[in-house]
Amino acid sequence: LAIGTIPVISSPAVIDTCFDKWAADSFLREHGLNSPQTFVTLEAVEKALVNQEVQFPLVVKPRWGTASTGIFYVHDAEELMLAYKWLHKSLERGMLASVSMQDKEHSVIIQEMLVGSEYGLDIVNDLQGSYVATFVKRKLAMRAGETDRAVTVEDERVEKLGYRLSRALGHIGNLDCDVFVTEKGCYILEMNPRFGGGYPFSHVAGADVPSALVAWAEGKEVADALLRVEPGVVSVQH
Repeated sequence: LAIGTIPVISSPAVIDTCFDKWAADSFLREHGLNSPQTFVTLEAVEKALVNQEVQFPLVVKPRWGTASTGIFYVHDAEELMLAYKWLHKSLERGMLASVSMQDKEHSVIIQEMLVGSEYGLDIVNDLQGSYVATFVKRKLAMRAGETDRAVTVEDERVEKLGYRLSRALGHIGNLDCDVFVTEKGCYILEMNPRFGGGYPFSHVAGADVPSALVAWAEGKEVADALLRVEPGVVSVQH
C-alpha cells in the first residue's frame, strides 16, 4: 500500500475460515447455508451411522487440504477405519504436515457423500468486499481435483446462493466455490478466496474480473460487460 500497490487478498479471518473445512462447515451452518454433514472424530461419525443420521458411502479427507489431496471414498466400517487411520498417519509427513499438526487429533474430517450435479462458482466482490456478481458453471468432467470441462449456465438458485455467501463472508475479489445441487437443495462443498482453476471457464464466456479489479483499484467505473458471462459456453482445459 505504501508504494501504491493494492493487494487483492481477503482478511486472515476469511482465509482461515475457508482453508479449515471444519471451521467452514460451522460458518456455513451459522449463516443458514447448507453444508455436507461433517464430523471431526471417528466416534462422532460412528454414532451418527448407528443413529442412521448418515450412511455410507462417506468421504474421508484432510481438514486442511487442497487439490483433492488425500481424499478417500469409503463404503463400509472397515474402509472407514483404514482410511481414517492411514490419513492421520500420512498427514504427519508431506506438504500438509505443518498445518495439520496444529490440531493433530482433529486433522481429518468425514463427510457425507452428496449425490447430484456439481457446479463451480466465481463469486465476485469488489475491493471493499461488496457483492458484484456470481458466475455459474456446471462441471462436465474432472481431473486430479480440477475441473477439466464445464459449461456456463444461468441458475437462479445457485446465483442467489452466491449472493448470500458473499454477504456472509465479505471476501475480497474472487471466491472460487464448489456447490452440489441435490434433490434436497444446494450444498456448499468448498470455498477458496482466490482465483480457482475454474475461473478460465468464466473468462472464456465473457467475464474479465482482472480488468474489473484494475478499474476498481484506479477508482474507475467498471463496464457491465466485464461482469457478465454468456450461458451455454462449453470449454475444455488442456
